Amino acid sequence: MSNRVTQKITKLVSDISSRKSAGTPPAPRRARAPRGEATRDGSAQAPDRLPEVGLVPGVPAWRTTGTLSALQELVEVSETVPAVVARKAGLSTSELHSLRHLMRGPIGPVDLAKVLGVTSAASSGVVDRLVGHGHAERRAHPDDGRRTEVVITDSGRAEVLARMTPMFERLAELDATLDDHDRVVVERYLRGAIAAMKNLMA
Repeated sequence: MSNRVTQKITKLVSDISSRKSAGTPPAPRRARAPRGEATRDGSAQAPDRLPEVGLVPGVPAWRTTGTLSALQELVEVSETVPAVVARKAGLSTSELHSLRHLMRGPIGPVDLAKVLGVTSAASSGVVDRLVGHGHAERRAHPDDGRRTEVVITDSGRAEVLARMTPMFERLAELDATLDDHDRVVVERYLRGAIAAMKNLMA
């Protein structure tokens, strides 16, 4: 996920969630004495407050449920993880994103710039640094000798796998705990969230 997309997704969740909830329903409100009167224990009556829910102006049905709170946290963590992983690998975030895309196959310089959301000049700088690390190399395109493509090396592939495999293993273990019904529900929810976020990019 490019920086531009994750920023849009995070802005969506931040805009529609007025406050972050711990995911548990609010405790019932205690009955209050009329404003200005004392409670049974003699303490002063505090001003009335809104219920412990996240309200979104113009969206009456919105409530900050456990699922929405978890979704917001997932989006926020997904934005933070690449920078942390890249720093541990001695790479920039753009370099790490490039390696992830190159894991799927060779990419032309122009296409790499598009998936990164940067200019061609910036993309060329990213490739130069990856080549310098030994994680990628430029090769002539097999069907057009006038064009070049960027290819990940064994070193680059090993770097990505070393950093990302622990997460993939944990996710696979988590997915294995779901039965068929759970998986249908989770997938429907996540795909609906994805569709809502993609509306920002339409």
